[in-house]
Amino acid sequence: MSAHNINIGPQYLEGAAAADVAPLDARPRTMFRAPFCANLDELDGDVAFIGMPFDQGTFGRPGARYGPDALRDAPRAYSYLDPFGQGRDAEGFFDADAGDELLRGVTMADCGNVTVAPSDVLHNFERLAGVVRRVAQRGAMPVILGGDHAVTFPAVAGLAQFAPLDIVHFDAHLDYTHHYHGALLTHGSPIRRCHELEHVGNITSVGIRSVRREPYEEAVSHGNGIITLRQFREQGPETVAESIPVGANLYITFDVDALDPTQAPGTGTPEVGGLFYEEARRCLETLVRRSNLVAFDVVEVAPPYDVSQLTVQVAARLIMDVLAARFPSRRAG
Repeated sequence: MSAHNINIGPQYLEGAAAADVAPLDARPRTMFRAPFCANLDELDGDVAFIGMPFDQGTFGRPGARYGPDALRDAPRAYSYLDPFGQGRDAEGFFDADAGDELLRGVTMADCGNVTVAPSDVLHNFERLAGVVRRVAQRGAMPVILGGDHAVTFPAVAGLAQFAPLDIVHFDAHLDYTHHYHGALLTHGSPIRRCHELEHVGNITSVGIRSVRREPYEEAVSHGNGIITLRQFREQGPETVAESIPVGANLYITFDVDALDPTQAPGTGTPEVGGLFYEEARRCLETLVRRSNLVAFDVVEVAPPYDVSQLTVQVAARLIMDVLAARFPSRRAG
């Protein structure tokens, strides 16, 4: 029988009128299926996702350029747009511990990916800094989807309006090397570059477990806080979060190699040991609730090395957790 002659009987359409079944429901790939915003001058929302498909700063295994779109494909628990087409937006997601929907009424938009030109690192960074600046000026909180960790520097550079801006940096590495064979803009130096920005205040690195002496001693001499993985475990997530100095405004940068590679294998520079999802969540939530978080990033998601899309699932969930801690649910109407 030809496919054109197949008759789908009414018994398969119970509960939905035939007129409600759209022949095509195509929409751009976006984070949490949030509305796509192609024109930043029209951006109107609490949160704006910005993809930075960049891994030209990597001197290890590449692949983080595929991170932003992989993160967009990952979320399963939450969809900004009602997946069943009932026309309800920003319904949030039900959380059993809270006994309520989280992120209900919180408006989001996906601004797509910054265009990355090959071998043009400086201009790529200027583009990202400009987009972050414009998003913040529109009153939305930028959430940057990396990309290797080098992208944190231009993202923070675009937030000068929030001076003084403190940074909390979750990572296995300090990323405080001044240069790598003369190159200043690599994924080994973004925190050092951020330190050089006039509007940046306190910097605290959390989860550190692989570091060389010279950048460690330099970071300490610059007044940076360093909480190693062992110290994190001894103190506990909430105590660590409460101990971090937080001023007027906060930026969080979360490198997924801060996590144990059994939970986040999809990254270019995994290290033995690391944070587990639950303790990372508890630390992030406590930190966000006691601060004025103005932007954050998730970086170093490298899908070519992921196992069963585990890394993108954990990273996407942590994004949800941070947003839920930052934006309480709003009542309907």
